[in-house]
Amino acid sequence: MKSHKSIYEKIKESLNDLPGEFAHSEMFPKRRVSSEEIKSVTNYRTSAVLALFYEDNGTKLILTQRQHYKGNHGGQVSFPGGKMEDADESTIHTALRETHEEIGADPTQIEILGKLTDVYIPVSRFLVHPYIGIYKGIPNFTPEEREVQEIFAFDPELLLDVTIRQKRDIKTAQGLVIKDIPCFIINDKIVWGATALMLNEIKMMLERG
Repeated sequence: MKSHKSIYEKIKESLNDLPGEFAHSEMFPKRRVSSEEIKSVTNYRTSAVLALFYEDNGTKLILTQRQHYKGNHGGQVSFPGGKMEDADESTIHTALRETHEEIGADPTQIEILGKLTDVYIPVSRFLVHPYIGIYKGIPNFTPEEREVQEIFAFDPELLLDVTIRQKRDIKTAQGLVIKDIPCFIINDKIVWGATALMLNEIKMMLERG
């Protein structure tokens, strides 16, 4: 069993040499990588999310399930985060503010370790800036009921289990069925799309060393 300290050490070391879009391409092979997609886009929107770790009888990583609505990302599993606002000083501020609003995490108790590779989401025209952080202490998260249906945590080393990476037919919030989409099955939930891309990058970071 690897210690939780080694998880953070691997992440910190890998932040200087990210797996990048190679990790993304494994989980969404039917589209171009973000750096190619964004070249033809002039009106994208900026957002930020936070992959938040904490310690409670081992290392945990937070995910949320969005409330079901008719928008592009209704009902999906995601990291806490959202759209950058004019008052935000930076995308780090966006990630911390949105995480506080969505799950009640105190920004003053979060240490930002660094940044993952950006992800562009064509369907909603968001360029997502993903950050990695550690929550100091054992948190008492509270979901923002209008946006978040559920908050759940899992051992990040579960990502190294090859059996949780599968392909599924995904039904979108608009009722469209997308065939054979790569995904992770975590806590009996299908994690796909941008979140799966980010998780696969974290997985590759943990595989190193």
